[in-house]
Amino acid sequence: MAITTTVLVLAGVFIMVFSSATRPEPKPHIEVNYNLPNYSISYNEIELKNYIESDRQEGHTRLLITLLSVGTAIEIAVFIIIYYLSRAIVEPVKDSYEKQKIFIANASHELKTPLAVIEANIEALDVDKSNRKWKDNIESEITHANKLVLDLLQLARMDAGSLKQTPPEDINLVTEIKNHITLFEPKFAGKISFNSNNATSHYLLPKQDILQVLDILLDNATKYGRQKINLNLDKSSLTIQNDGTTIAKDDQAKVFDRFYQTDKTKSGSGLGLAIAKAICDQNHWKIHCESTHRTTKFTVSW
Repeated sequence: MAITTTVLVLAGVFIMVFSSATRPEPKPHIEVNYNLPNYSISYNEIELKNYIESDRQEGHTRLLITLLSVGTAIEIAVFIIIYYLSRAIVEPVKDSYEKQKIFIANASHELKTPLAVIEANIEALDVDKSNRKWKDNIESEITHANKLVLDLLQLARMDAGSLKQTPPEDINLVTEIKNHITLFEPKFAGKISFNSNNATSHYLLPKQDILQVLDILLDNATKYGRQKINLNLDKSSLTIQNDGTTIAKDDQAKVFDRFYQTDKTKSGSGLGLAIAKAICDQNHWKIHCESTHRTTKFTVSW
């Protein structure tokens, strides 16, 4: 729309400049007298040219005003058309997205109860040692399904804005990270290192949220890391780096999408990083991924 007005204005300016540049210079002072029996006419050609020039300038002004008026009218008309067309296009998509969110929330809630019942009945079963592995397999899959349902519920509540934000509290983040590292050491056969030289003793952060993000990133690092995981904490950020497979540049922004997995052979639902991103957005933190030369690093800044 702005282009339309600009073109019209430039056209008006071009007409004004062109017409001014091509008009002839005024002639010297010439008196023309007509002596007739009934009347006498005398006029100055320079004065006539000044009158014509004044009329021309007035015409240019009217032309410019007309062009501006037409441009503005076109802009308003185009804006109205685009506005109603975009609403007609976006509304069905928005409605479908809202229905999808409601479905996920309802389905997750409905699945939660039967899974809990199945889990309770499996624990009550009296099985002999020969069938123990089948029971273990069932319990493992139920645990996985429960986690998936809980993750979907959390995302649905975040989308709906019904999940209450955890208030900030004074926490010793260095100690909390060390405690969480010990939980993941049996899962990761390699070495997990933690650097907190530039950290402070206390942080004012929502404890539940920052620890959930930490758990997600540690779980992701142990899943894709090969030999080592490095954690670094400073005054305003936490970095978790592993030596896993390099994530392609185009895929680095997609790792936070729901159900997206760079390696389909790994276990998981593809919701962990999406939840971490949602938690960071809710707290106005920043989270981003960098991956080069078989090294992947996630950084959370607050």
